[in-house]
Amino acid sequence: MNSFNNTTMYSGVSDAPPAIRYTRLILYPVVFAIGLIGNSIVSALILKKGRNSSANGYFILNLALSDLMAILLYLPFDLAYLELKYVWPFGAFMCKFINSLNKLSVMVSGLTLSAIGVDRYKAIVHSLKERLSRRQAFVMIVVIWIFASGLQLPYVFALKLDPGGECRIDLSFWENNLQFQITYIFGVFTPEFVIPAIALGYCYIAIALHLERTHQRNSKNGLFQESTMTIRERQNRKTTQVLTGLVTIYTICVLPHQICVLMITFDKSYLKSEIMRPAYEFTRFLSITNSCLNPIMYSAISKSFRKDIRNFFRGKANEKSTSMRFLRSTHSKSPEKKHIKDPGSFHDNTMHY
Repeated sequence: MNSFNNTTMYSGVSDAPPAIRYTRLILYPVVFAIGLIGNSIVSALILKKGRNSSANGYFILNLALSDLMAILLYLPFDLAYLELKYVWPFGAFMCKFINSLNKLSVMVSGLTLSAIGVDRYKAIVHSLKERLSRRQAFVMIVVIWIFASGLQLPYVFALKLDPGGECRIDLSFWENNLQFQITYIFGVFTPEFVIPAIALGYCYIAIALHLERTHQRNSKNGLFQESTMTIRERQNRKTTQVLTGLVTIYTICVLPHQICVLMITFDKSYLKSEIMRPAYEFTRFLSITNSCLNPIMYSAISKSFRKDIRNFFRGKANEKSTSMRFLRSTHSKSPEKKHIKDPGSFHDNTMHY
């Protein structure tokens, strides 16, 4: 999907420099392989648990499946489209279907991250209240997909093949440019970035403040022995690390492309810039890499996830010790619980990952 003139979005295509083309031919297969393998493993580990998966496990599974959708159904077509110098050989239906799926995947990922943030917030800050059930998580996931799919409809109708074979957004679908700008702001930018940014930002700050207050209060009152405090701090640190990693990856991958599109949407003179075209293509590829980075982040942060992977390939995925601890949100049961003066306070913010 590419450029604007008076009626269309992204035309005037020039051949990519050899360096960009060769880099693309290397990076696309790498992202495809890593994303396919990583997200398939995450999905398999969660599906192995079946009904034992938590609500958070459902959200992580949904994140992995939306990433797999982008990798399998968008990446190969996009590479072919670029290599054919922006000639779409797959027909008008696939022009609409494939490009809409990519935007759908990004939007579902952002909204799912918001749901993960809310689940973490409830688990830590309001841990004594009723947690999200698996049924509630499933309903939330269905709503996310329906909501995101509905927002793609204007672009499904606007995407067209021009006589030269380029798959583009026809701006004549909207009565004027202001309508197109409003559609993009509220139908793409807001659900893809603004909503996740606000939801995750609030949840992260609330979690961090709660953990700090709880740590200070428990240390002051001497509620825990040193070893128990160390266990809790490590568990809480894993919780915030995973949430921080997901937010950071999504922001780095998605925000630059959103900025590029916003610049073009509100000032078409940027289309004449020699810098905008490679910047647009680079940030578009960066948004795609989001689909392969989450499993890498899980592996880098969570020792238990690395252990789950090893045991999965050894055929030991059903063992109790390899139950996707980095996804768990149940209260911990400390072996030193007998030393706790106030048992109720122990469950205030302890989490498993």
